[in-house]
Amino acid sequence: MGERHDGKEPAAILVEYRDRLSKGKALDVAMGSGRHALYLAAGGWEVEGIERDPEAIAACREDAGRRGLSIRIQQADLETVRLPIATYDLVTCFYYLDRALIPQLRATLKPGGVIVYETFTIENQRRFGTPRRTEFCLQPNELSALFAGFSVIDAREGLVRGQYVAGLVARKPDDDRG
Repeated sequence: MGERHDGKEPAAILVEYRDRLSKGKALDVAMGSGRHALYLAAGGWEVEGIERDPEAIAACREDAGRRGLSIRIQQADLETVRLPIATYDLVTCFYYLDRALIPQLRATLKPGGVIVYETFTIENQRRFGTPRRTEFCLQPNELSALFAGFSVIDAREGLVRGQYVAGLVARKPDDDRG
């Protein structure tokens, strides 16, 4: 099936846009073992990550140390975490969906900040049985709707490297403070 969401390489949508965005402070949400956080740090971003799994955090720290990269990591449960307001120039979230967290993701971006988000659609569950729970799958056009009011830079939905996903790159309005 090609690249999987648990692979070592960063998602293609992030690779495509990382160097087009003005470097600054980035937050990688549900970072896993840090493939996106490491990629951003290697590109000159000041990176913070949030992850619940201590083993994944340890793997990220080890990889960052080996590569001479600095990433600040918070171990937290995303169902209870409180993100700071208007703090990040970039927020990334890959293969994690909790609709209750979306307002915080929107608010934690600085005005003019960018969200890069990609996760499974319901079509992936229909065709391949994953994710197992329907609530972890986006409905058609849902990702863009969750970030309504943002300026869409890129929105894609469909088969990407053997998985049905939706991806979004969108900029928060400059006049939006929270």
